[in-house]
Amino acid sequence: MKKAIIVFCLFYQSFAFAQDPKFSQYFASPLTLNPALTGYFDGNYRIAVNTRQQWANVGDPYNTYSLSGEIKLKDEFYYNDVFSVGVSALFDESFNKVLKSYAYSASFSYYKYLDPDHEFKFGLAPQISYVSKSLDFDALTVASQFQNGAFNTSLPNNLDLKSNKIDYFDFNIGANLAMTKDRVAASLGYSTYHLTRPSESLFNDQNVKIPYRHTLNAGFRYLSNDLLDLNFSTYYMIQGTSSDVIFGGIAGLKPNFESNMKINAGLWYKTNERQFFPYVGFEVSNVSLGLNYSVFTKNVATFQPKTFELSLIIRDKNFTKFKNTCKF
Repeated sequence: MKKAIIVFCLFYQSFAFAQDPKFSQYFASPLTLNPALTGYFDGNYRIAVNTRQQWANVGDPYNTYSLSGEIKLKDEFYYNDVFSVGVSALFDESFNKVLKSYAYSASFSYYKYLDPDHEFKFGLAPQISYVSKSLDFDALTVASQFQNGAFNTSLPNNLDLKSNKIDYFDFNIGANLAMTKDRVAASLGYSTYHLTRPSESLFNDQNVKIPYRHTLNAGFRYLSNDLLDLNFSTYYMIQGTSSDVIFGGIAGLKPNFESNMKINAGLWYKTNERQFFPYVGFEVSNVSLGLNYSVFTKNVATFQPKTFELSLIIRDKNFTKFKNTCKF
């Protein structure tokens, strides 16, 4: 009975106080962090895939997947300007796939160089999203259906539900200021999501609107030599009554000067949930793989939740205007 009540509370919270899915490897899902990160990378194109399994050892895990692709549009008449387009998809499954969410987005970025040496640039990017969420009533069980030690799905669920599916369009915008010098690069970005404040509730109470999500992201990279580079990054996010602060870094090491392979190792810390994210990664030419695991410094409701993330990033290295900053 206790488990049923917990499931119902989580279910209700998911619809009444909706929060966006989050990644600890946020650099592997750049377009869900800031639309202005569209086109902000080395090369002409970038493909990024990220998969997250949250609380894998506590009931049914939450599964989140992101996929994005970007390409730069070059024109000889726009030497001081760089245009890029990107598309992304975000999938989220929870409560043993009872609740599913799909979001498809398109973003368009414009970067302007601010000096003749192309050391400083500023970018803006709008993003349009189409979101669809659905609920599988047949797979849903709630506390009101629990009798004699078991769930009876023939009993009413007593939920004031309007529909089993909602669809809506959304609009987001982001900005990014970046600096690139000889061996140092840095960036500072800001983004706002859900400017249209859509309703995201399957309940009849349609006064529930998605709160704005404001995000500040910053990164710093130092290339000590051709064998070692250090990347530090952080972001601050606030959405409604929820807020996150994550900071940390990655060290990348090549075995020798001729090698096209690199080993990455790093650590992040999430202050509000007191989590550490140890990270290991491997790069071969233009392909990067990364894996991290969440370590809580304290139990959550007597559990020690286990969360994993796996990422894959592919990009070419032919474009020289943009320098890679903090793995973005």
